[in-house]
Amino acid sequence: MNAAVFARTGIRARATIGATPLRSGAYHWTNDGGKNIPFSTKNKPALAFKVSAYLGLGFSLPFIASYWQAYKAGRV
Repeated sequence: MNAAVFARTGIRARATIGATPLRSGAYHWTNDGGKNIPFSTKNKPALAFKVSAYLGLGFSLPFIASYWQAYKAGRV
């Protein structure tokens, strides 16, 4: 059984030597700054506001939810 596995591996390796590699030059992405993210980084103040609002809301959401639950229960 092992000999058959090794034989198939050898045949497969010889067959792929002349073939094109999996990642050929068909696709090319440039390494420009800011081109690989889905938002613009040109306006720095707007970006800072959006990032701080996103992170601030994400951090404060559990505290807001716990306050709301305590408020509904009449403990606040």
